[in-house]
Amino acid sequence: MARSRKKPSRHDWAPYRAAERAVRPFKVHDTHRLALAYANRYEVGMSSLGFQRVYELVQETPGWTCERFFTNGFERRDHGMPLSVEHDRPLNEFGCVAFSVSFEEDYVHLLQMLDRARIPLRRRERDVWHPLVVMGGSCAAINPLPMAELIDVFALGAAENLLPAMLPLLAEIADRDALLDQLAATPGFYVPSRHDPEGRSSQRSELPKLRKLEISLEQMRAPGYLPTSCIVTPKTEFSEKFLIEMSRGCPEKCRYCWATFGMGKFRWHPTDFILESLERARPVTDQVGFVATAVGDHPEIARILTEAYDAGFRSSVSSIRIPAVKPEVLEPLHASGARSITLAPETGSDRMRFAMNKPITNELLLDKVRLIFASGMTQLKLYFIIGLPDETMDDVQAILDLGAACREIMLEHAAATGVIGKIHLGCNILIPKPYTPWQRESMDDEKSLKRKIAVLKKGVAAMPNVTLGTMPPRQAIWQTYISRAGSDAADAIERVARGQSVASVLREFDHRVHPEVFASFPRDLRWHFLRMG
Repeated sequence: MARSRKKPSRHDWAPYRAAERAVRPFKVHDTHRLALAYANRYEVGMSSLGFQRVYELVQETPGWTCERFFTNGFERRDHGMPLSVEHDRPLNEFGCVAFSVSFEEDYVHLLQMLDRARIPLRRRERDVWHPLVVMGGSCAAINPLPMAELIDVFALGAAENLLPAMLPLLAEIADRDALLDQLAATPGFYVPSRHDPEGRSSQRSELPKLRKLEISLEQMRAPGYLPTSCIVTPKTEFSEKFLIEMSRGCPEKCRYCWATFGMGKFRWHPTDFILESLERARPVTDQVGFVATAVGDHPEIARILTEAYDAGFRSSVSSIRIPAVKPEVLEPLHASGARSITLAPETGSDRMRFAMNKPITNELLLDKVRLIFASGMTQLKLYFIIGLPDETMDDVQAILDLGAACREIMLEHAAATGVIGKIHLGCNILIPKPYTPWQRESMDDEKSLKRKIAVLKKGVAAMPNVTLGTMPPRQAIWQTYISRAGSDAADAIERVARGQSVASVLREFDHRVHPEVFASFPRDLRWHFLRMG
């Protein structure tokens, strides 16, 4: 008797749905439906406060419901149709698929999701029967050109300013061409088939600068506005935490950082709004996570942490700026159970730190590290960047020297407590991002980076209780290319999405990659058809 073939198993969203606790009830059905997709796994996407904010805003809109899609939810384990978390509905049944993309390397995942849903990857190949493919998130505004041959519409800026214009158009205009015309004429949207910043069309019209619609200070101070988690779940990077946005922008102007220039002037949410949001969290969790580019720079951070602790919540913060490390911040964090702090010195030497416009000395940093371990913290994460302009091997060695100095401080406090902690050095490679002062710089060459990483690995291997995480140079080359390239990068991105290795694609397209990655950029920067808000 022939053996029966086992039917491919379907991905089961039921355990994920069962683990979710909504902060408030959401509609199950309504007149219109939006597919909201995050081009990565559920655990990553649901850790994004921006993604959760879009979901909540759509659900609040009369006549609309929203269903979520991630890369680990599909019909069969052999790369079948992506299914929604809410109702196991196929992705290609929706009229519009809106992707939230925060990391360029997720471009590949986005295309793989479209391919599994049998939606053509190239926008020119889609017709009236296919969903409109929209991309938002920070990558849409940094440089949308590498995805311009693949995406129908880019949403530039904050969902609060874009959804009120986009959703009514989606509901009212059935004709695809008319919809694209209308979105192209609407502030905050880049429509590649209508706008032509690279001058590829023979019918190109004069393109005014498109503006990113950022959240204003007035909006942030309005009652009822504060981005927080709308769903709490253990299946995220921030397990069981109710996330609360503290601020937008950053008071520092580091030359490598897009967020500090692309997100506008540093501004913070009113303290009363933040504290009031704790009552929304209470029915679903006793853990809160305060997130922002500069969490510790909220003028009342100490009061917020103290009152959250007094109210019975366990608090944590995302990476905190070095000047914001103070006893009044560390004490309530430690009291609520936090044992780890993340700082970003970026370099090991004062010289390089000042060159990147981060005027913080090693002396000040080590004083803050003493405060951290004196407060009872046992875990310290330090983030660095290598491959900076004018960097020398002495600057790389300075990272090891600084790590060793931090370790000595940790051991001094361990002698009193008997608890030896851990220090982690995370070393990324400089990606010269658009809209930063270093946007014209070339990336450090691969051989140089490999030598620097080898020095770091050898040095950390001799330091007990210190670990090292590094970024592969090839990954940095790929990320630099797809963050700075033009629309012809679609060829390479599509090849990787269809299974060709990044290494192979980089070799095949070296004639395009090398001038984009390892050469200084010319005076005219292709992405400057966008204007930051």
